Amino acid sequence: MSEDQKIPIKNIYYMICYAWNTLKIEDKTLVGIEKFDSIYNLLAKVIINGVNNIIKRGFHREYTDHKEELTMVRGKIDIMNSIRQQSLTRKRLVCDYDEFKSNVCFNQILKTTIGMIIRSHDLDDGLRKELIDIKYYFSQIDEIKINVRVFSLLKYSRNNIHYKMLMNVCELIYSGLITNESGNKFKFHDFIRDKQMEKLYEKFVLNFYKKHLRAEVYKVHSPKIKWDLDKNFNNIGMEYLPEMRTDVVIENELEHIQTIIDTKYYASALKSRNFSESKKLISDNLYQILAYLNNSNYLGTVSGILLYPTTEQELNIKYKINDKIIKVKTLNLSADWEEIYKRLINIINADENVC
Repeated sequence: MSEDQKIPIKNIYYMICYAWNTLKIEDKTLVGIEKFDSIYNLLAKVIINGVNNIIKRGFHREYTDHKEELTMVRGKIDIMNSIRQQSLTRKRLVCDYDEFKSNVCFNQILKTTIGMIIRSHDLDDGLRKELIDIKYYFSQIDEIKINVRVFSLLKYSRNNIHYKMLMNVCELIYSGLITNESGNKFKFHDFIRDKQMEKLYEKFVLNFYKKHLRAEVYKVHSPKIKWDLDKNFNNIGMEYLPEMRTDVVIENELEHIQTIIDTKYYASALKSRNFSESKKLISDNLYQILAYLNNSNYLGTVSGILLYPTTEQELNIKYKINDKIIKVKTLNLSADWEEIYKRLINIINADENVC
């Protein structure tokens, strides 16, 4: 989308909630009624409110293993290491023991992320002060070097599931927003123009339909579609055949209707090759959705939707090609959230009537 097209920060927040499948009643109150002029201030406020909730509940704690030379026995005595280190000559013993501590990965990620946000020069001074005040609660917690592996090692249970939204926000800040470090300040991407927005848009639409369509009627998933290859032909070079990875597939199991939605995060659904030519749909996108429809092995009616975001012109286009219905729709991300909700529901309800 172009730089002058603006998506309200609060809409981005709701998209984040859906994309990570963490939208709960309490998440809707994390930001409150304040209006934010940047993604940095929004995420800072999410961190502040989320951490305040954690402080009220108490930091998540885990048992951690320790091996230490002590003057008093604690836990189990490590005889071999006590002899090897000649601990007895110093009237000490090497002991293995467990300690129930809050200095664990979840809290270390939070403390490190808070430090990153504080050092951003784009942050509102009032929010910076709040983060500095909150950081005092982490005095017994270490900062760590954050990388992709750190997030992959997180294990959730009913005792720490309330950390999930915050961990996802921390991962977004690490992987999508921070581009480089200069001195003691961090430089942030423009989130709206970043490639992360394409992934966010796709996951948002998928999980929106998973949440709001009745599970007893609809199956919402994102499967791979296999090429409808001729089994009587000796196909050579299968490893070079590209995969058809769908964004969103919705199957009405009562009406036997499959709707394949391909989300496209483009500045516009229409383009022209030169200034004198009228604008047309992007041909590659049409070819792609048509390939999905022609190779789908669904035993029922199959239709497709190209779904573009927009903050301006709304499109409602419909074609029938090779006996397959293809629609081109737009979703106005600058609208009120209630309008976005209605538009997405109406898009799939209208697609039920594909004949």
